[in-house]
Amino acid sequence: MPLVLICGQPCSGKSRVAAALREHFLSKGQQAVIVDEPSQYLDKNSAYQDSASEKNTRGTLKAATDRSLTKGTVVILDSLNNIKGYRYELYCIARAAGTRYCVVHCDAPVEQAREWNRARPEPTYTEDLFNNLAGRFETPDSRNRWDAPLFTLHPGGGSLEAELEQVVAAITEEPSAAPKAGISRELKPTSATTNPALSATNLLYEIDKASQDVITRITEAQTQACGGAAGRVDLGEGQDSLQLQRAVPLPELRRHKRAFIKLATQNAMSRVPDAATATRLFVNYLQEQLE
Repeated sequence: MPLVLICGQPCSGKSRVAAALREHFLSKGQQAVIVDEPSQYLDKNSAYQDSASEKNTRGTLKAATDRSLTKGTVVILDSLNNIKGYRYELYCIARAAGTRYCVVHCDAPVEQAREWNRARPEPTYTEDLFNNLAGRFETPDSRNRWDAPLFTLHPGGGSLEAELEQVVAAITEEPSAAPKAGISRELKPTSATTNPALSATNLLYEIDKASQDVITRITEAQTQACGGAAGRVDLGEGQDSLQLQRAVPLPELRRHKRAFIKLATQNAMSRVPDAATATRLFVNYLQEQLE
């Protein structure tokens, strides 16, 4: 069933919106479940205290979301979801499941969120952690398919009933033959306009080849930088560039490649339609791991 991805600055009203959305779905006879840090027994300060903990937290939430996408239940993912590459991975999970998907952005000014964080009872984000997370939030853009349809809510600015109803309608209303703004359609793992999905025989080869091509471009860029940080690495037409703030040794790149291949062939990411998608997924994975 549908995935509603909630994102926003720390302490920006996301959990309030998630709870209200769940009540709206329940009132319409639709089962809904919230996936968040508390449901996975994660303390927010510990979960985001360093890059390793943050990666583990994102992995835990992503796995819980994937497991929860069962027939008959709307999944509401209530977390920071602040990295666009991570939102793309979640979009891919929804697409692989052939279900609907939308993004809800809780848009509160950073200073307002900071005040809410200071005023709330325990547990709160520490000041240093709040600043770190707030400074790394990547605002969703409805022009990106993994950020669409996008609903921007302003918690603290009055009633959100109308906006919440729009989100519920986007997920539950039947799409008409004529496209309607804000109505989510079921994502398709494949379509007549895309290349056929890689067969099981070709999957490992294509993912391995695509990831090796990325590694080759990185090593060439680092060689041109005299062994230093490559900065922006161009990965070819139609691909996002990769930003490297430090030199990455070849053994480390190979380690990330092995981990990515294992991930890509064991879960929903294995539904890779073509080599270009394999490249894009590996680039997003690397960007997240090397932050």
